[in-house]
Formats: sequence, structure tokens, C-alpha cells
Amino acid sequence: MSSELTKEVVCPHCGKAVKTRMWASISAEISPDLRRKILDETLFDWKCPACSREFQLVYPCLYHDKGRRFMVYVAPGEESRRSVEAVTEFPQLAQVRKRTVASLAELKEKIMIFEAGLDDQAVELVKLALCDVLWNKYHRKAAACFFCYVDEPADRMGFSVFLEGDAQPIRQRTKFEVYRRSREVLEALDYGETTDFSFINADTARTLLETYQKRTGAQG
Repeated sequence: MSSELTKEVVCPHCGKAVKTRMWASISAEISPDLRRKILDETLFDWKCPACSREFQLVYPCLYHDKGRRFMVYVAPGEESRRSVEAVTEFPQLAQVRKRTVASLAELKEKIMIFEAGLDDQAVELVKLALCDVLWNKYHRKAAACFFCYVDEPADRMGFSVFLEGDAQPIRQRTKFEVYRRSREVLEALDYGETTDFSFINADTARTLLETYQKRTGAQG
């Protein structure tokens, strides 16, 4: 079920302490309205009643989609990182995909990836390949890359990429075949699900690709 709590939030602008409702956990089935607010990026918006300044609150929150069997824990800052040995502590969650993310943008992306029926580990490999292509094209690093959609019949995947120094993203598409090849890399490595709330991100993709290249002698 979804659960909420009330905490005092001090406005970064005027210093006013305001009691604010927060969500400790969110159930996709029970609270579809909260899911929609995550996807339209408004759930964590906060407006100070004293000075009317608007901010985005980032706090620990657990998102659970029981039907699709995945959970995502928002852990802003390394000090909040939580790693749970779910098989030991929560045997009923052994077959549930469990992820930890550091930002609300990453939470939204994980929801979109899993709702599309995709493997986020393979998606990260696709993003890594896409960023290499953009480097060769623009000679600029990608500061962030987010999955947007998949269109299997059209053999396309869409992403938003923020190049370093840019406030606005560029929209990029790549062939869905790249995702299929990424899945083959994971299968070759016999890389399966972890048992804890793990971070699956660009660092994960780089480690997977390096391991694959060492084992197979593949380049690039």
C-alpha cells in the first residue's frame, strides 16, 4: 500500500519551517494518480506557503509495482544508500526486480523501462553505445541519458540526451536491434538479477562491456 508521513521542511529561500506531507512508499496499483504525477514530474514539487517559491523535494521513497514485479527505492545522496538482502530478509521478494536510484529522473526512467517490459541492464548498454556515437559526432560527453520509449514494430528506441553544458536535451533514436544485441551480451556473461536493491546505471554498463570484451576479445 502507499504510505505517507509529515515532516518539517525549511524553505531554502525564506527559512520558514513548514509541515509537509511526503510519501514513504507508493503502490502503483493502489495509487495510480501518484504514478501519473511521477511520470509528469510533479509529485515531488513543493511550494512554500510563506514566500511562494517553488522547489522540488528529493527524499527517500519506495515505489512498488506488484503486478509487474519491480520495486525502486529513491536514495538521494550516498549517505542514504540502502542495500537490502531481500532473499534473506524478505523471501517473498526473491523474484521481484529491486533497484536503487539517486534521483527522481532516474525513478521515472526505471518505471518507464520496466513498464515497457525491458531489461534495464540491457538499456544501459544501449545508452552507453549511443553516447559513444554522440561523442564521435559532437566531440562532447553526455552528462545524462534517459530512456523515453520503445517502438518494436518500427525497430526504434528513443532517448533524451543532455550533452555537457546544455540545459536542454537532444532527442536521439537508435535501432531496437542494439537492445537485442545488448541482451545477447548479458546472456553471454550469464548476468542475471541481483538479490538486493542495486544501482544499475552507466557504471554498470561499462563494467559489463569491459568484462564481455575481456572474455571474447571483442573491441568497441
